[in-house]
Amino acid sequence: MIDMKTITCLHCEEQFSGETPEAVQMAMLPHYKEAHKEVINTVNEEGKKEWFAEFNRRWEAAAEE
Repeated sequence: MIDMKTITCLHCEEQFSGETPEAVQMAMLPHYKEAHKEVINTVNEEGKKEWFAEFNRRWEAAAEE
């Protein structure tokens, strides 16, 4: 059985599941490009670091399904 985790978008309530953090991030990318393009277009390096830190915190806290 493959263990998956579900992460809620950092900017809304949409959820994404995957076996690895990278898989979830790739699933989130089209969502961000459509629903949160202001985040993609305006984020600076510090903002990217904060986003990834929060994503990683949520990944570690997520229960395996």
